[in-house]
Amino acid sequence: MVEIEQGPLRPPSEARSLLIRLVRNCPWNKCLFCPAYKGEKFSLRCEKEILAEIALLAAEPGAEAVRTVFLQDADALIMPAETLAAVLRAVRRAFPGLERVTAYARSATLCLREVGALKVLKEAGLTRIHVGVESGSDETLAFVKKGVTAAGQLEGCARVKAAGLELCCYVMPGLGGRRLSGRHAVETGRLIAQIEPDHLRLRTCFVLEGTPLAAELAAGRFEPLGEEEIVRELRTFLSELSKTRTELISDHRINLLFELQGSLPRDHARLLAIIDRFLALGPEDKDLFIAGRRLGLIRSMDDLYKPGALDLIKQYKHQYVPANPVPRGLLF
Repeated sequence: MVEIEQGPLRPPSEARSLLIRLVRNCPWNKCLFCPAYKGEKFSLRCEKEILAEIALLAAEPGAEAVRTVFLQDADALIMPAETLAAVLRAVRRAFPGLERVTAYARSATLCLREVGALKVLKEAGLTRIHVGVESGSDETLAFVKKGVTAAGQLEGCARVKAAGLELCCYVMPGLGGRRLSGRHAVETGRLIAQIEPDHLRLRTCFVLEGTPLAAELAAGRFEPLGEEEIVRELRTFLSELSKTRTELISDHRINLLFELQGSLPRDHARLLAIIDRFLALGPEDKDLFIAGRRLGLIRSMDDLYKPGALDLIKQYKHQYVPANPVPRGLLF
């Protein structure tokens, strides 16, 4: 009997996508900051099993309304190219109304794929690849055991673009901690300026319970940045993108400033102004904004000054206690 499998993660942008699991867990699984697959074994699902699952999903009520599909788990592109192409073609046949098929891929894996092979996947139905760049600083990448250098990140992403696929990159403000903050900000900005992904998503670094990074924190080898320090780091990062063509997206609750959304380079000055507005807040309003955001009482700085908002935040502010590490639920 066919059982439908589902992995633990998908990007927020794929919240309404049909999830089809091609691989289980992560083939690398060494990144200090990631809690998703620790203690789990990586494996590839067999083609026959995946195709049977696709047929089962296509027979379910509402299948004709499926418009987007996300291929799980952490690195679907590690699957043999012929198998992946067959799965993609099956997905397209099963859901003819599809507008988008996406997957996560490690840049190290993409470096193993020839551009021609990626073009075959595009022709088979793949439209977008999500890549966790995280940092452009080799020292930061090595510290968090990302398993790739900045040059490898650039090469892997360049192959995606050369194949004509959409590229969505993720970066992690604060990942270098206090020790590497400056280099992490500048070098990540410079790397993204070279890559020029179609979409650029922010994922603020928090130390999550049960991760190797939490162990580094406990041992005194990692000192996390505070909220304001991360925003200052973001400003340094964005300053490197004044001529970069990309769509900046802040779409995860882990980010403090949801307002950082816009098209670069067109909105560069406006995005910097959002950061400067936060930095210019008085100490009390800044603390209230941070507490309000982290408690889920407000979404933006404009919300802070809506009638009753300040009083509401003051009423519940005692419930906000900055902590490191934080529960895994902040990410999932």
